Amino acid sequence: MRNLRLLKSLRCTELQGPGTPQCFSVRTDTGTVLIASEYSVTELDPRAGQVLNEVSLTAEHYLPEDGSGTVVGIQDLPDQESVCVATATGDVILYNLSTNQLECVGSVNSGLSAMSWSPDQELVTLTTGQDTIIMMTKNFEPIIEVGIHQDDFGEGKFITVGWGKKETQFHGSEGKHAVQPAMSWDDRRPRVTWRGDGQLFAVSAVCPQTGARKVRVWNRECVLQSTSETVNGLEQSLCWKPSGSLIAATQRHPNKHSVVFMEKNGLLHGDFTLPFGKEQVKVKALLWNSDSTVLAVWLEDMTREEGVQLWTVCNYHWYLKQSLYFGSDPQRAPADVSWDPERPLGLHLVTRGWASLTYDWGWSTDRSHGEDGQDNANVAVIDGVFQSICVVPPPMCAYELQLPAPVNLVTFHRQPRRTNELAALTADGHILVYSQGGPPEKVPLTVCIPRSRAEVEGHVISMCHSSNTGTVALQLEDGQIRKFLWALFTTLIVSLPPSVLLPQVASNVSSFVVYDDFLLLTTHSHTCRCLRLSTLTVKGLQVALAADGGQNDETLRRVERGSRIVTVVPQDTRLILQMPRGNLETIHHRALVLAQLRKCLDSQKFREAFECMRKLRINLNLIYDHNPKVFLESVETFLRQLDSINHINLFLTELKAEDTTTTMYPYPLNATGQSAPGACGKKVDIVCDALRCTMESMDQHKYCLSILTSHVKKTVPELEVALQKVHELRGKTVTTNAVSAEEALKYLLFLVNVNELYEHSLGTYDFDLVLMVVEKSQKDPKEYLPFLNMLKTLEPNYQRYTIDKHLKRYRKALHHLSKCGEEHFTEAINLVKDQRLYSEALGLYPTDSPQYKALSCAYAEYLVEQQQAEQAGLLLWRCGEAVRALQAFVGSASWRNALCVAEQIPLPPDQLALLARDLAGTKLIELRRYTEAAILLEQYAKDCEEAISALITGAVWEEALRLVYLYNRQDIIETNLKPALLEGKTSYLEAQRAMFIRHKTRLAVVRELKEKGFENGLVHDVPDCPEAELYSEASSVMSGSRAGSKYSHSNSRISSRSSKNRRKAERKKLSLKEGTPLEDMALLHALAEIIHSVDKMREEVHSLLKGLMLFQFDGQAGRLQQAYGEALQMMEVALPEVWQEGLQQSQAPITGPNSTANSIMASFQQPRPSSTQETPPPPKMRNGVKWKLSILK
Repeated sequence: MRNLRLLKSLRCTELQGPGTPQCFSVRTDTGTVLIASEYSVTELDPRAGQVLNEVSLTAEHYLPEDGSGTVVGIQDLPDQESVCVATATGDVILYNLSTNQLECVGSVNSGLSAMSWSPDQELVTLTTGQDTIIMMTKNFEPIIEVGIHQDDFGEGKFITVGWGKKETQFHGSEGKHAVQPAMSWDDRRPRVTWRGDGQLFAVSAVCPQTGARKVRVWNRECVLQSTSETVNGLEQSLCWKPSGSLIAATQRHPNKHSVVFMEKNGLLHGDFTLPFGKEQVKVKALLWNSDSTVLAVWLEDMTREEGVQLWTVCNYHWYLKQSLYFGSDPQRAPADVSWDPERPLGLHLVTRGWASLTYDWGWSTDRSHGEDGQDNANVAVIDGVFQSICVVPPPMCAYELQLPAPVNLVTFHRQPRRTNELAALTADGHILVYSQGGPPEKVPLTVCIPRSRAEVEGHVISMCHSSNTGTVALQLEDGQIRKFLWALFTTLIVSLPPSVLLPQVASNVSSFVVYDDFLLLTTHSHTCRCLRLSTLTVKGLQVALAADGGQNDETLRRVERGSRIVTVVPQDTRLILQMPRGNLETIHHRALVLAQLRKCLDSQKFREAFECMRKLRINLNLIYDHNPKVFLESVETFLRQLDSINHINLFLTELKAEDTTTTMYPYPLNATGQSAPGACGKKVDIVCDALRCTMESMDQHKYCLSILTSHVKKTVPELEVALQKVHELRGKTVTTNAVSAEEALKYLLFLVNVNELYEHSLGTYDFDLVLMVVEKSQKDPKEYLPFLNMLKTLEPNYQRYTIDKHLKRYRKALHHLSKCGEEHFTEAINLVKDQRLYSEALGLYPTDSPQYKALSCAYAEYLVEQQQAEQAGLLLWRCGEAVRALQAFVGSASWRNALCVAEQIPLPPDQLALLARDLAGTKLIELRRYTEAAILLEQYAKDCEEAISALITGAVWEEALRLVYLYNRQDIIETNLKPALLEGKTSYLEAQRAMFIRHKTRLAVVRELKEKGFENGLVHDVPDCPEAELYSEASSVMSGSRAGSKYSHSNSRISSRSSKNRRKAERKKLSLKEGTPLEDMALLHALAEIIHSVDKMREEVHSLLKGLMLFQFDGQAGRLQQAYGEALQMMEVALPEVWQEGLQQSQAPITGPNSTANSIMASFQQPRPSSTQETPPPPKMRNGVKWKLSILK
């Protein structure tokens, strides 16, 4: 679908050299041309129009002075800064361009007929007058000399399987001996051509026996590989495709003239016909360009007019893209033609009159530029005298125009409403304008008179005009863009900025097109991007092209390898791509589709949007999610535009709770439009309710099925309501738009599973409705009739209970069962116990009823089982079960409630004292509630000594001292109180301090070992973390013992995750055992617990210091205050050291330019705690609590 558009042509005609040019070579480093004539070698600079160097070949007698000499080959050698020239007399001359010296590096007595260098310029092949091939190195050292004409086929000789010989096969009506000799105009010289990789070369030479040309293929060692079969009419032109295995040649048939292709084994493989008669032209040469995309045919017709044609192939069809004709003047005829070695579409040509022509083409897709619906999205494809208007895979086309001469250029009209008109420039210099339905207008170039003119500095290679702004953009050869404003059609004004130098934005773009507000482009990474121009910046484009794109990135689409953009259909979402093999594919790019849908939804064109979404499989939730507020305000418009029950039902059934504008179809990051917030509540319920209300107000009979769908589709399906509406249709007269009950029920069965619908119909307690449902289902009557008949025999409340229990609606079942009388209470209480419906059951019976008391006792038993004895006691107490309530309160250590119940019973004083002693001794003291235990012992058990002992045990010194003096028991001070004061917290504090120092020291050692291990690339055991299996399987530095530890960890992880004690198993991994994987984490947890326990002692130490001071133990009090203060200070100072800054971030893998493979692997394999093994935060110490005694300072 692409054409060749001429970007630049350079013509140099002012120079004149001696003689007539015979061949030339292009210097890639300087861009100059080395021309060889019968007298000299001339270096010409076409751009400057001057001769740089010239050396005579006749002065050194390499060529005769009378001008009869011939140069058979010339080749620039950049590595040697020389040019190699071969003459027909047999001399091989090396011309040094830096010193202008000639050197004869070799001579052949029989003369030379051709010279060809390998693509890597390591080898050179020469054909001699004795029909031999000489191969030499680049230093002109002979390697081998062999004859061209070999009797053997070559190393690639075919294997015969005995199915007959070539001589016995049919050879046509002319017979096997009818071999056509070479053409009369054939110069009978050999032609040599190399394959692109330099491993093979082919030689075309005239066979002495038959007089016809044969092609032989040789390898780099000059060993014959194959010989072509006899091809009648084979001509002298020969060229090997650089990037393929085909050799191009020309063949003259009795009725046509063709370019044929051979494989390296000599067999023909395809051809195409030249657009000429049998004897109309002769082909002088075939030339492939460097990337094998264009084949140049240099030809001469019978009127001595020469020309060059450029052919391309697509989908196995050959297209004539360019035709260059030079007239019948011999001085204007090409002397030699050559492609540029570096620019694939650059062609060099030197005429016999010393004119140098340079052409630069570029690939161009000539498409119509309309933006309205009247544009047909035409694409013009040039094929010689035919002009194809394509929207179908080539070589097929929608329209074909036959022109009187080959076409070189085509363009479409840019004026709106006329974009389907096109103009074609033919090779004979005429412009033909075509419009739909009208004859072509032929306009010669000579009548085109410019209205105004402006000088442009530089060479213009492309131009673009905007009909909206009236500006013209010119692209210059040096990369500049010049912008002009066409004012009053008479003058050109340069607008600001006058020129912009284009930076390289991206290097991986294979094609692009601008459509509406979008830039669409394909990349070499096989993606198609669609970017919005209004918000696009250069940096944004680079970022977009570098990004891989997320799952829901609407700007990105994967395409087939090598796809290119052909065109975009205006006012549509179709994007036409051409595949490498030539066929066309139509895609709907997601960005174009969503942009059009958003426009339709903004303008409330719901039907158009709905049809597009159905066709392109876009989630219908977008209709609501795009702008919920507008949709809810336009529900009636939405229904009237769709006007189809099926479409409305389809929309309702696709409703989901998710917001598709944030999940499936998110807005681009820099887009201006965003989804408006919707109403509060669940989205599906809101849409269903809004549609149902509107449909019921418009025509509930017409929209009956859609109304049923809105009930079923809600978050909690309203199946009972839907069934009731179906039931209401029974017996009603069916109107034109109405739906019968049978149709409605059949549709409902399509939406809902029949078993589910049967159960919901049963839950309505309407047996007529149940029978109507099961009649439409596939259920066997034996499955439901006995059950329904049984239900009909039951009392109404018990019937409903049975139905609800069958449907597992136990709360409703309990409600109906409570109305069935006392005879069913046993069944009710069993239901309550089975389903644990105690709270619901208590609300169904009066509080003074025996049923209420029985339910309360059952509930209390359940609470006792659930370790909630206090609540059980409250239930029992309020329903009059005081004894059982007392037991419950005693079991829960609720001593105040227990004493109240004991007084209510009432208990005798001795039993009450025994109860108090039991509560204090076996419950409260075990729970370390010493003050409460002392109250019970003092006030109810009347045992002051035990009360004082409990307070001393609990370190409640002041309260213990109060009871000592209250009951005049000063003897206890000496026997119990003072020893307890002296024992105090000294030993416990010393133990905690020693443990803190030991853990802190060990933590520093562990951290130092880990840091050294990471630096040296050592691998430690990996803990049970999510990444453990990944790195333990992939790492090559893991030892055997390491593998075993990984295996055991994996097993322990599986067992712990499947057990009920998961947290306990996680805590066990924090072991303080030296060398364990998470030893540092365990030490942190232990240190945090020590600091917390020591800091919590502030009040106890304060009370203890006061007791010691009271009894004149000043020394002990001072030492305790000093020791506790030093312990607090030591821990506070150690906090920053233990909980280092950035401790959480240190768990991340360490990567970067300074990291090694071992260090990266070690950082990945360092312990990472799970959710239950997180690094504990540093504890906060309560420095505001005053605990010191100032009198001890």
